[in-house]
Amino acid sequence: MSMPRSQRGTALIIALLVLAIAATAAAAMVESQDFGQRALQAERDYEQARWMLRGGMHWARYILFEDARSGSADHRRELWASGLPPTDVQLGSLAGEIGDQQALFNLNNVLRGGKISPPHVAALGRLLAALGRRSELADAIAAAMEAGHPLADIAQLTGMRAMDPDTLARLQRYATALPRPTPVNVNTAPPEVLVAVVEGLTLPEAQALARRLAAEPVRRREEFQARLREGLSFNAEDVSVGSQFFMVHGHARVGGADLRMQALLQRMGTGLPAIVWQRAS
Repeated sequence: MSMPRSQRGTALIIALLVLAIAATAAAAMVESQDFGQRALQAERDYEQARWMLRGGMHWARYILFEDARSGSADHRRELWASGLPPTDVQLGSLAGEIGDQQALFNLNNVLRGGKISPPHVAALGRLLAALGRRSELADAIAAAMEAGHPLADIAQLTGMRAMDPDTLARLQRYATALPRPTPVNVNTAPPEVLVAVVEGLTLPEAQALARRLAAEPVRRREEFQARLREGLSFNAEDVSVGSQFFMVHGHARVGGADLRMQALLQRMGTGLPAIVWQRAS
């Protein structure tokens, strides 16, 4: 039977609407599959980058392990200090570096047995002065630490009275927060940190001394003492020629994944260094 023209028009519109809905659903399904494939690939890239960083961490631990077997002194002419420049690998690229944390002033040294240590607060004051900051800030830092617990990260000083962002950023370049009191490795320390541990040492003297130590590292404290001008001395507990704590930075890229890793390693004796903490971003 023939349908009225109006009914045929309505049926055509409905048919076109159903066809449009079906086409939209099909396109959405294809897009969803494509998105799922991209998400799966992104997840694979991330996992591969994470495994590459694990390999980089193993490399860093092994380098420090072998270094400990070759001698107790640590300096910037050793293999660990050269790092791993950006290197193309089968999956992407990997870069990394190892930094001596005992080249820096350990802020947790200002607390000994839960109490403020005046000699170490004075050393922190000398560091701040060498950085062009007020030495009195050392007392404020020590007081803030005494009221709480040893620092896990220098960033915990954020918001402390008298600590502006610029001072904190500068201090982070020359200080650290290690899980226990540590001496400064004079072979790797920058001039400002040498000023902190050797009372009376001027910044120009420390700059010349740091250059010489970089070229001719010392293997005993007595050798370091011999390089100081007459009248200068240091507390033997605050100075070393070797290090136990190192910071590892890793950067891996695979496809669209860009992953960074940071880890604190502690080397004890000639064993494989332990991972104190590890962070990824």
